[in-house]
Amino acid sequence: MTDLCVLQNLKEVSQDPWPHIIIKNALPEKIHNELINTLPDERLNQQEPRDHHNKLTWQARDIIAEKQPISSIWQEFMAYHLSRDFFDKVLNVFEPWSKKLKISSDKIKLQDRYSLKDSYQANCYTDFSFVKHPPINDVSNRTPHTDNEKEIYAGLLYLKYPKDESTGGDFCIHKAGSLAMNSHRVYDCPGPIVKSCPYESNNFVMFWNGRDTQHSVSARQNATYPRWSINMIGRFMGTRNWTMPTERKA
Repeated sequence: MTDLCVLQNLKEVSQDPWPHIIIKNALPEKIHNELINTLPDERLNQQEPRDHHNKLTWQARDIIAEKQPISSIWQEFMAYHLSRDFFDKVLNVFEPWSKKLKISSDKIKLQDRYSLKDSYQANCYTDFSFVKHPPINDVSNRTPHTDNEKEIYAGLLYLKYPKDESTGGDFCIHKAGSLAMNSHRVYDCPGPIVKSCPYESNNFVMFWNGRDTQHSVSARQNATYPRWSINMIGRFMGTRNWTMPTERKA
């Protein structure tokens, strides 16, 4: 499975302004090409839009329930990135921070996404989803925000069509803003962008979630093709990773 792992070409972990990794050419070219050539485009088009930008999402539980509706390489790729092996690799990558989890790694019981019989015993789960954004120009589909407080980590693999000549759609890393965020974890006064992961095919970005992990997506220009990302997360089932503040100081 090592040739399928998005972490195989990891070189460094950054902690400024918060813990994250950016990997260029995350997967071998052959694997990348097979994945992009078998994206479930028609199946995503059957999904109900998830926001006012008509984002389409297809999550692991629904994919699994449909009994092999995706190509064999996508089945293997999804299964690995839902696995305990991948979950533990992520914890090792972010070891200085994973040591501070409210539930120690040896006490974590990960839900088996393929068999939910023992879900009541689990305290964490992994997830995987295809995400397809329609070609929208001059507008960000994600303004500066932080993720759900139960999320442990989040990763995004970009798959951009070879003929897509658009710019933008980058994952932008912000220094945390100084004003309170609203109930949707969106800051009214975001911090400045200090780094970005370009929306280029086979780029992978992942971060260790926390109250300061403010991020956004830059507006696209000349977009005629949809923007694809593969989302991978680890999450607590009942315990918050951190407590969302009503306000914070810079």
